[in-house]
Amino acid sequence: MSEDLEKRGPIEKSPKGWPINPFGVAALLIFTLIIIFLIVRPLIGRTNLPIPGEMTTSSGGSIIMPQAGEITKGDTLTLELEVDQPENVDKVQFWLKTYVDGNWQMIGEVKSFPFKFDWQIPSDLRNKAVAVTSHIYKKDGNIIKDPGGWREGIIILSE
Repeated sequence: MSEDLEKRGPIEKSPKGWPINPFGVAALLIFTLIIIFLIVRPLIGRTNLPIPGEMTTSSGGSIIMPQAGEITKGDTLTLELEVDQPENVDKVQFWLKTYVDGNWQMIGEVKSFPFKFDWQIPSDLRNKAVAVTSHIYKKDGNIIKDPGGWREGIIILSE
């Protein structure tokens, strides 16, 4: 009686079963551990970071206007900062960056409550996306940079 051996490519099934390649098993285990590590690692040290453009508050205040993703048509962009303790504030600066060059530039300063600034949009920034932030200069000499985070994706269109 002849036994028909099952064969897959160059590998034949022996009476004990299919042969096991120890290097293949080790490689599979290492690959599985790497995948598990890559999935679990971000969850272990995770902090609750704000979503970009989301309105958040940090010590000092938060940007009220403009909203993230706002589209502006016209000559002015109104920026407003809500401050936690306005009586302790010496001045507020508003900053802007374009996504083309990525450099922050101060566009205005307000020294009294309400901390609101109407920025005259220059013609070279028309049809561009920008981000805005603010800095609070307190009377005690401390500076709070980016209170409440940035506002991302503000689009300035030509009329």
